[in-house]
Amino acid sequence: MFQSRQGLGKVPRPLTFLLCLNCKTENSRPFKDGDYVFKEVEEKCPKCGEQRMVITGIYVREERQQAR
Repeated sequence: MFQSRQGLGKVPRPLTFLLCLNCKTENSRPFKDGDYVFKEVEEKCPKCGEQRMVITGIYVREERQQAR
């Protein structure tokens, strides 16, 4: 009924995508507990230094496997 975790491989790591409310720069960082879309967070924008950003999306980046 339940699958074992052995064949699943790596656990995907979600990324949180942020938008600066001042200069509209988009940035990403690892997901943190409590993140949700449209949440305003107090994080420094890497471009203008503004302390207010909004979460625009939370995604899992696909890791491609290399051919053997």
